[in-house]
Amino acid sequence: MSRDNSSRKSFFGVGLLIYFILGCIGIFFFLRWFNGYLTAYETALPATGIAEIRTAFETGAIEEVMSGGNLVTDSAYYNIFDYEAHIKELIVGKEITIEESSASSAEVPRYVIKAAGEPVTDVTLKVIGQNDYNMDIWGCDKFYPDQYLMSTDVYTITVPTDVIVNVSGRDLGPSDIMKDANGADVVTDIDVIRNVTQYMSYVPTFTTYRVTGLWSNPTVSARTADGREVVLDCDGTDYSAPLQTDADVAAEINALIPTIVDAYGKHFIGVNSSAVYNYLLPGSEYRASLSTAVTNFYPTSRITSYNYYNVSADNFVTYSDNCVSANIVFDLVVKFNSTAYQTKNEGSDAVWIFIKQDGQWYLADVPRQEPRSLEDAGVTD
Repeated sequence: MSRDNSSRKSFFGVGLLIYFILGCIGIFFFLRWFNGYLTAYETALPATGIAEIRTAFETGAIEEVMSGGNLVTDSAYYNIFDYEAHIKELIVGKEITIEESSASSAEVPRYVIKAAGEPVTDVTLKVIGQNDYNMDIWGCDKFYPDQYLMSTDVYTITVPTDVIVNVSGRDLGPSDIMKDANGADVVTDIDVIRNVTQYMSYVPTFTTYRVTGLWSNPTVSARTADGREVVLDCDGTDYSAPLQTDADVAAEINALIPTIVDAYGKHFIGVNSSAVYNYLLPGSEYRASLSTAVTNFYPTSRITSYNYYNVSADNFVTYSDNCVSANIVFDLVVKFNSTAYQTKNEGSDAVWIFIKQDGQWYLADVPRQEPRSLEDAGVTD
C-alpha cells in the first residue's frame, strides 16, 4: 500500500507541475497578447495619430505632413508654399500645443494647433489603415488654416486703368474689380479734365479693385504695362496710385508759366487784354468763356502800377502725352490814383489744364480756382 501511495503522490506531483508549467505558458502568451493589444489600442487612438503632426510642427518641418493635397483653403492669392512659409514664421521658437476642437467627432477627429497659445490651423484625422487587431489607425487628413490666418479686412486698390496690380504674388484681373449697385465695374473718369478730353491723345480712367481673403499686411504692388514700378499710397486697407508726373513736360510748362501768368493777369485788369489769347487753346470752351469775362476792375486809366507776387507752379500731373495739369498760384496787385480805391488784388490759386497742339502748349481750362486776398499776397494798402 505504501508503494502505491508513493506512486500516486509522485504522479500527482508531476501532473501538478505540468499544469503549472502549462498555466505559466498560458499566462505568458496571454500577457504577451494583452500587451500587444494594449500597444495596438494605444497606436489606434487619435491622440497617437496627432503625435506625428505635433512633432512636425515642433521641429518646423511642417512640409512632412502638409501638402497641396491636404490643405483646405479658399484663397486665390496663396499656394501651399506660401502657407508653409507663413505658418513657419508664426510657429518658429514658440511652444506648440494641440487641443481637441469643439467640432471634433468620433468619425472625424479634429484638433486646433496653437503656437504660444495662438491658433494657427485646424487639422482633421482620417483612418489610414488597420492594425493586426483590426483596429483603425488614424493619420493626418486635412489642414484648415484660413479661419485663423485670414484677415476679415476688405482691401480697395484704385489705380489708373492701364496699371497692373499684384497682390501677394497674384496679378488682379477683371473678376477682382469692384462692382457698383448695378453690377457694373467701378471705373471712374477724372473730373478735372472733363472739358478737354476731346483734345487728348489718350483719356485715362481709374479702376477700383476690391480684395478679400488676405493675410494681415499683404504685399500690394503695381506696375505699368512695360514693367515700371508704380508707387502706391496706402491709408490702412485703401491703396491708390496717383497719376505720374513727367519731369521733362513739367519743365516745359514751368518755363512758360511766367509769360502766361503775365498775359492772364493783364487780361483781367484791362492792360493788353488780347495777349492772353496767344496762349489759350484755339476752339476751346475756356477761350470762349474768357472773352466774355467781366472783371469789374477800376478803370484802366486810373492804374498807376501793377506787380506780380508769389508766382509758382507745382503739383504737375501728366494725363497723356499732350495733357498736363498744374497748380498755379499768383498775386497781381494793382494800385490806382484814386483816394476812394487805391489798391486791388487779382490773386488766384487754381488748377490749370494744358493741352499740347501742333507742338505748342496752350492753357485749355481752369476747372478749379480760389481767389486770393491782399493778405494772401502780403500787401497792405
